[in-house]
Amino acid sequence: MENDSSYHSNSSITCLMFDTRALCVVCGAPAIGRNFDAYTCLSCKAFFRRNAYNDQVRFTCRSSSSCEITTLTRRHCSACRLNKCFRQGMKKELIRSLVAIKQATSGAIIRRSHRESQSPLLTTINHVVIDDQSVLSLDDWNLLSNIQNAYEEYCVEPFLASHERISLIVTTQPYRTRIKLQRLIDLIKKYYLIVVSFIKHVLEFDPSTEHDYIYIQNNLRALSLLNVSELMKCNILKHAPWEYDRCLFELVLTEDILQRFEQHLHIYQTTSPHDAVIIKLFLISLAFSSRIYPIFGKDQYHSMDFYPFPQQLVSAQNYYITLLWKYVIYRLGIHNAIIYSARFIQHFLRQQMLDADVLNIINNRDDHGQLVALIRSELSDN
Repeated sequence: MENDSSYHSNSSITCLMFDTRALCVVCGAPAIGRNFDAYTCLSCKAFFRRNAYNDQVRFTCRSSSSCEITTLTRRHCSACRLNKCFRQGMKKELIRSLVAIKQATSGAIIRRSHRESQSPLLTTINHVVIDDQSVLSLDDWNLLSNIQNAYEEYCVEPFLASHERISLIVTTQPYRTRIKLQRLIDLIKKYYLIVVSFIKHVLEFDPSTEHDYIYIQNNLRALSLLNVSELMKCNILKHAPWEYDRCLFELVLTEDILQRFEQHLHIYQTTSPHDAVIIKLFLISLAFSSRIYPIFGKDQYHSMDFYPFPQQLVSAQNYYITLLWKYVIYRLGIHNAIIYSARFIQHFLRQQMLDADVLNIINNRDDHGQLVALIRSELSDN
């Protein structure tokens, strides 16, 4: 790997690395860096960006406008939380409006599409000048920043909010309650929906793809484990999703499957550089693939099983893969970028074999299709 200063190059993207020594000035959680002129955590950064200019909603404190804001209470009173953000020096003038972000992102994608249409013979590799670390344009940096912001707002924030509905820890409940199938479904849905939320928003970046979710929705089920590794690496999630429900997961999926999940999770966490963008770009690129979910024979087929994959999604995927490749070279250098990318793809292919084994177990359970029916009913509308 190249020297350390090259690997940890600074960029205009907020929060490339987490500083565990600093604390959020609003709630006291570990800060991710300086956001809107104050050290904050991901949650308070997203909260401030979403509400500082929100004139349509007026928060009102039900107490005396002096609520204590901590990691445990920050969701109890939005009025006091927002007031504390301002008191601690956060500046709303540093926030780009959602309209401006979408226009800038859409403009960058449209300009790239136009350039590619003028040079149809160029491949993804042709777009990259080897060892040129200035290859990322201003449009590229804007999009990378917008992807990071979208992940925080549409993945991290919904995940944190979901704790109130689906707790991570239920060990205080009776044993028979903790091993119910509905608990397993709730956890699957908890981690699946945040991937859906993030990818749907990314689709909206480009007007040509914002209505194409139906073509890629099955792919997102294969991305939950990769996204869990990102949440854990960012200190948003402390333990694996099954840590407090191990008996339930082993009962349904077997101990061997659980150990393989843990091995894959460990590899994702230890082989990826500590970077706030790379895995998010992989999530987008994989989501925009024609099919990454295991294929099985069916008794009945839907017409959508045979639809051609839309050209606009192929173009969008090529755009994000190009951006990913350029950024990985920028961070790691050409040699390490090739090694890392090859290892990542190889590992993801192995994960697909694990996904296929999990589906086989679920489909062949001796429960008259109860679990399959529950999964379909809970996930089919998302």
